[in-house]
Amino acid sequence: MAGLFSYDNKAIQFLSRLWDLFVLNLLFIIGCIPVITAGVSAIAAYEVGLKIVEDADSGIVVPFFRAFKENLRQGIILSVAYIVLIAALILDFFLFEFSEGNPVYFLIIGILSSVLVHVHFFYVFAIAARYRNSLFRHVTNSRRIFVRYFGRSILCTLAVAAEIWIFFFNGWLLMFVGAFIAPVLVIVTKSTFAIHLFKKIEAEGGSVSERADISEPDEKSESENEDIPDD
Repeated sequence: MAGLFSYDNKAIQFLSRLWDLFVLNLLFIIGCIPVITAGVSAIAAYEVGLKIVEDADSGIVVPFFRAFKENLRQGIILSVAYIVLIAALILDFFLFEFSEGNPVYFLIIGILSSVLVHVHFFYVFAIAARYRNSLFRHVTNSRRIFVRYFGRSILCTLAVAAEIWIFFFNGWLLMFVGAFIAPVLVIVTKSTFAIHLFKKIEAEGGSVSERADISEPDEKSESENEDIPDD
């Protein structure tokens, strides 16, 4: 009977991890309540998420708030930049929809801009969580990783899109459940793809940047990062 509640029990380990994800999801949502700190919350959540994927995590709450504090300035700037870009895209599609004759150039600009925003921001929060660097290099490295590993990045994009569609476009019940699990599911999915690519690049020596010291699970590398080479 004692073995049933032992941490060595696979079911207990699964439930424990599920609880960790629930807590991380809650922390992420709370961190996003001031919209301007959504980027900070995302970086903190990815820092914990990457550790979870590596099975190198040492808790959820303390590492999250530590990462939140450390990335406050950079995360706020990313939040503002992302919000401005999304607002510009919405405005562009609004102009296409409601301008007389539906000018096709608005549609073309909107589609091309959406692709550019997606490519430059797809990995940026995971990169900012793992490496210390300037915002410009984070965004540039996100684009370079996406292009270099285009097939895997598209696969990850489709996986994330499927998760969002399942939880938020299939009725109120799934939307309610999605509020408790969908954000962290997206984070873990992207972290799973990202950590594999990061380690591959690091092993090649070309690097996205200097590798984080994973022997210290809660700390990133202090060294300045370099851009990844284009293939």
